[in-house]
Amino acid sequence: MQMLKRPRMILVFTAVILLGMLLGSAAHGQERTAVVTAVRAECKPIYNSVTASGTVEAEHSYAFSARRNALVGEVYCQAGETVRAGQALWRLEPAEELRWTVELLQNAAAALSGGADSERVEVALEKGPEIVCAPADCTLLTVPSAGQSAPVGLTYAQAVGLGALRLRVDIAEAFVAEVCAGQRANITVSATGGVYAGRVQSVAPVARQAVSLTGSPGAVTVAALLQIEDADRSLRPGYSASAKIFVDEKAEAVVLPYEAIRQEGREEYAYVIGQDRRLQRRSVKTGYALSQAVEVTDGIAAGELVVLESAEELADGILAEVAA
Repeated sequence: MQMLKRPRMILVFTAVILLGMLLGSAAHGQERTAVVTAVRAECKPIYNSVTASGTVEAEHSYAFSARRNALVGEVYCQAGETVRAGQALWRLEPAEELRWTVELLQNAAAALSGGADSERVEVALEKGPEIVCAPADCTLLTVPSAGQSAPVGLTYAQAVGLGALRLRVDIAEAFVAEVCAGQRANITVSATGGVYAGRVQSVAPVARQAVSLTGSPGAVTVAALLQIEDADRSLRPGYSASAKIFVDEKAEAVVLPYEAIRQEGREEYAYVIGQDRRLQRRSVKTGYALSQAVEVTDGIAAGELVVLESAEELADGILAEVAA
């Protein structure tokens, strides 16, 4: 009898083990699996920028004036004409005291509102009448008329050089600390829709505040000059344009769509799908906010698979099935 009981016990023990394995397998098959959409973290160059608007102007401009009161004699050119360096423009003759007229007041106002960076083209008139010549290849913006008065020191004509162009912009005071000489920029011109490469030449050392017609204070801005590096003939002084100034650039940054970053209190985190298909909750740190993605500065490496969306509640350690 003892010999018969032993094989029977062995069979019962084996059956229990097999049943346990079957139950364990069934339980494993019923483990909750979250269906998710996922995206791989990318490594790409990114930048942060400051946008400002302004007006295209010639890098070299010229303001004509006389060192003593004068009258304009014969004029050999007209406004809008392009002239060459040394070309005769008009004749100036010495005059005694001049009577201020409406025309002189208009010229004075134009001179005050004109470019402060203009190079002065002065005529001494020490030995009598003189012929005024073009200081360089340039386009004449304003030309005096014969008999017009030219009071001492007052701009009576203006011209712009044919060479380099630049953009003068106003930067909001909140962003001016980020802008400095040497930074590159993209310049978009309203009239043509063209985009040109540019670079910041200088930033003004002082700010200025706009004043409305009612006298109330307006926005505070700081002027900056940007060189336009690839200007063509379609670009003209006076055109309005906007500049996107690249104040910070990173050649390699990890980025993810905004939907992949979750928040709980002050903590930012994401769910990473591991090699075993299980979710790993990772605390992350974010950097620059881009148009359609965000920079991840810590917590996730480029190439890792990150959960984008899920209709189910997620938790650390559960299985994930990535939807096609």
